[in-house]
Amino acid sequence: MNHKHLLFIVFVLTVCLFPSCGRKENNGAMPQVKFETKVLKHEKRTYNVSFPATLEGTSEVKVYPQVEGIIRSKNYTNGTRVHKGQTLFVIDQTEYRLGVQSAEANLSAAKAQMETTKLQYESNQELYAKKVISDYVLKTSLNAYNAAKAAVMQAEAQLNIARTNLGYCTVTSPLNGYIASNGFDVGDLASRGAYLCQVSDNNTVDAKFSITENQLLGITKEYNLKVTNKGLEGPNGKLIGDALPALKLQLKDGSMFAHEGKVTKLDAIVQQSTGTVTCTGSFPNPDGILRSGLSANIVIPISSDSMLCVPQTAAVRLQDQMMFYRVKSDGTVEGVLCHVFPSNDGTEYYIEDGLKVGDEIVTNGVRKLSNGMKIR
Repeated sequence: MNHKHLLFIVFVLTVCLFPSCGRKENNGAMPQVKFETKVLKHEKRTYNVSFPATLEGTSEVKVYPQVEGIIRSKNYTNGTRVHKGQTLFVIDQTEYRLGVQSAEANLSAAKAQMETTKLQYESNQELYAKKVISDYVLKTSLNAYNAAKAAVMQAEAQLNIARTNLGYCTVTSPLNGYIASNGFDVGDLASRGAYLCQVSDNNTVDAKFSITENQLLGITKEYNLKVTNKGLEGPNGKLIGDALPALKLQLKDGSMFAHEGKVTKLDAIVQQSTGTVTCTGSFPNPDGILRSGLSANIVIPISSDSMLCVPQTAAVRLQDQMMFYRVKSDGTVEGVLCHVFPSNDGTEYYIEDGLKVGDEIVTNGVRKLSNGMKIR
């Protein structure tokens, strides 16, 4: 027997004597995943909800010219702060000065005519007393005098109008605030149809934002709001701003505004097209940091003892919804689509719809699940 045959025999004997060496015995069974579950119940949570908001000055006035004419001067820089009564524009006054002069001349002529008719009437009174003239002549002179007095009053009114129009040539700011130009400059024609600029009082700034119908219901129940003739009110007739928690404002750079605000208006009507309610929050702005037109986020702390809370590990994102696997009575699972919003610490989702108290959901390994799969 040669050397190669001897090696082959040794190899065969080794395989036969040690059949299980180098592999494990599993009897054909696959390792099982242990799925954890949670039965949903109402839980108490306090969380911050953020809403996109648009800022507006509490008072915003568009400035329209009261007379038409060429702009001769513009006396402000766009975006700066202006004061009530400050001159913003001067419209060409030539036509309106002539109007005042013409009205003054007409008034002088009317007064002279009135004096003439007055003298005539007084003279006729003496002649009538001496029975020199008839009653008709006396009454005619009286009517002429009365008509002359009316003409004076009309001329005075026309002069007042002319002076007012001349005054309108100087366009002033109606309030204290920041000014935004509408593009008009020196040499442009100012007409009554288009506004010249806008002045916003930003000492207090309103932030307008929208909340969902479910959030409105939650807030209404949590803070015992009720509908009155004045709108929504808190307990014991409290104003809504005093009944609801203080508002915080997060600016676009991520920083939090230094001053807290409060809700000043909460519409009681849900917009059917969007399913949302418009809210208005008011913030003090003593340093002028906030400006009309800026975007920010309203942050509201909300407490509730009826939250349905699930760990974020239980969710599978499907577009704008989350899917959770609910365990059925036969031990199989079914996917349920829900609208949710996240907790502030990023560990939980709060269920808005789709699941209810008593539902059992899978909380781990959900990527390995599919509809109808049996987990126990």
